[in-house]
Amino acid sequence: MYAIDFEYDGQYLSDYGFIICDFDYSNSTTTADAGSKLSFEKVSRNGGKKFSLTNTTYEECVSTEFDICKNPDLYDYNERQISNDEYRDLMRWLNRREFLKFQVFDEDDKERDTCYYNVSFNIDKIKIGEKLYGLHLTMESDKPFGYGQEQYVSWNFSETSMVKILSDMSDEIGYIYPDMIITCNRSGDLSIYNESLDCRMLIKNCSVGEIITVKGDAQIISTTYRNHNICNDFNYEFFKIGNTIDNRNNRISVSNPCKIVISYSPIIKDTP
Repeated sequence: MYAIDFEYDGQYLSDYGFIICDFDYSNSTTTADAGSKLSFEKVSRNGGKKFSLTNTTYEECVSTEFDICKNPDLYDYNERQISNDEYRDLMRWLNRREFLKFQVFDEDDKERDTCYYNVSFNIDKIKIGEKLYGLHLTMESDKPFGYGQEQYVSWNFSETSMVKILSDMSDEIGYIYPDMIITCNRSGDLSIYNESLDCRMLIKNCSVGEIITVKGDAQIISTTYRNHNICNDFNYEFFKIGNTIDNRNNRISVSNPCKIVISYSPIIKDTP
């Protein structure tokens, strides 16, 4: 994909009259890293004839560098110098002390890419003859991978014998903790079980009409019923979904009738 525009914190580069560009025309061939960099920890066996894998960790977060300049389709050659006000506006937008949502757009139809990152930027000036014509952006993210667009499923478990299937679309083999909104339709203890991962989240003493919210990544659970001491009634096994190399399906069942809304952003290792 050849990107010409991007979105950052709900604003677009094109809103500022700029595009993604490359000020170095000496080399038309580029290479790009594929996937997330892993570090493999191994121990020697049989006198060094074989090594066993003991642990695998990510080495670094996703980062990249690119240039931006005024869109030549909008500005004449004499208008392409970046003014002080334009520079300050771009710095205020991009050079932030927090990680915010970033995604790029395709050159042909500008359709939203399937992958986004949480990033911020360091910025260098690109000057020609002491005049500012471009900015060099160094993007730093908070994770070694990106995310796909958020996925939602909504189920009404009217009977405890019902089994629902959720397909985990992540590129990463393993598991993640999704967000959940649970509306209880019967009083009593409620367990939500993922047979595929043998994961059972148990919440005791639920009431009819009670709404329980679970923030999976932050590991936070809350309820709309003030009289429900959910901290004492929770087994602290947060619900998780996952996949293996052979199977993406999660078989989910409940012990009490309820409505469940599950949302998650699948992990995306890389885009073409």
